[in-house]
Amino acid sequence: MKTIVEEKRETPIAAEADVVVAGGGPAGIAAAVAAARNDVDVLLVERYGHLGGLATGGLVICLVETDRYGYGICKEVLERLSELKAAELNKTSGETLRWVEGASLSGEESYNFDPEVLKFLANELVTESGANLLLHSFIVGSVVKEKNVQGIILEGKSGRQAVLGKVIVDATGDGDVASGSGAPYNLYRHPWGINLQFRLGNVDVNRAAQWRKENPELYGKLMKKLEKETGKIGWGKTVNKRVVWCNAPHFYDVDGLNMWHLTRVEVESRKAIMKALEFFRNNLLGFENAFLIDTAPQIGVRETRLIVGEYALTKEDALTGRRFDDAVAKGPIDVPYRCLVPREVDGLLVAGRCVSTTHEAQGVIRNIPPCLITGQAAGTAAALAAKKGVKPRKLDIRLLKEALIKQGGKL
Repeated sequence: MKTIVEEKRETPIAAEADVVVAGGGPAGIAAAVAAARNDVDVLLVERYGHLGGLATGGLVICLVETDRYGYGICKEVLERLSELKAAELNKTSGETLRWVEGASLSGEESYNFDPEVLKFLANELVTESGANLLLHSFIVGSVVKEKNVQGIILEGKSGRQAVLGKVIVDATGDGDVASGSGAPYNLYRHPWGINLQFRLGNVDVNRAAQWRKENPELYGKLMKKLEKETGKIGWGKTVNKRVVWCNAPHFYDVDGLNMWHLTRVEVESRKAIMKALEFFRNNLLGFENAFLIDTAPQIGVRETRLIVGEYALTKEDALTGRRFDDAVAKGPIDVPYRCLVPREVDGLLVAGRCVSTTHEAQGVIRNIPPCLITGQAAGTAAALAAKKGVKPRKLDIRLLKEALIKQGGKL
């Protein structure tokens, strides 16, 4: 590629904190709240004007695995969504566990929720904890000295600024801070590809669901016809009356870190969505007067960078239900603290879908509830490391476990 040479510049330091959390998705929210509840100064930085990541901006409006990770902050989120009448049971667990490529283990419980209410609740959780919040701030670099991560570089309407911290938590999903700091990583494409979610309103949902159930052959033929025109598109119930949740076609030949690829997915997806809307109106009972409510402002990227940590969780670990002495998250399998600690750099922890796993095992940790749990673990560890003045990799695991249990963790 051709290049240009930029002039040397000084970047003002806009803020300093004990713990800086990069990324305000489920993992980042939990990390910030957990760190603040451990009595340290916390700043949570998010690129959009709202929190929630793919759970809100991506319209991934289903809490999958609430039976496996429904404790700590994850439990609190579900309970408070329910109190706000913004969550309802979608599916109960009980199915015999089996491995599903790209999603790890089947048979999980799930809840549908309202993404707009979660945006509000996320703000409440963060501000109530005492953590500070900075939105509309795109993370474009890392501040590193002698392999010690000391902060992040931001770009936004205020220009280019730096934020410094004693410990940084990378909850960006793509491992942006870790990779920018020199931490090793592997880059993968998820077997389910990348796609855009959307919602349709004014749908007679019960009538549509009953007709689909009573006419499986006809429905299957119609959806196959639509698939030939647009790619595979499906729909399901939501917590809101007369609203359905849909997925646009999946793209498999794209890189979730490539701006040109992501642009193509956005443009082609919206073309497919408009075709699908017209098809639904003309062919599916209950959709006669449907309209497009919204398309997700955040594209559905499932996997990009996986940070190489002190341990990488494997498919074998998942299938055997392996247990670890340094477990900080418990579900069908343990997630060891070492998966949150990147190799080759200090002062940094990772949380969410970019923690250290193999490509095959990434589905174990990428859903919203496990992201909340690894976020809570990373935030708690960051707070303890900052208070004690130790590197996160040197933190006494016994102290971390004690703190997590006090916060409702199951270890």
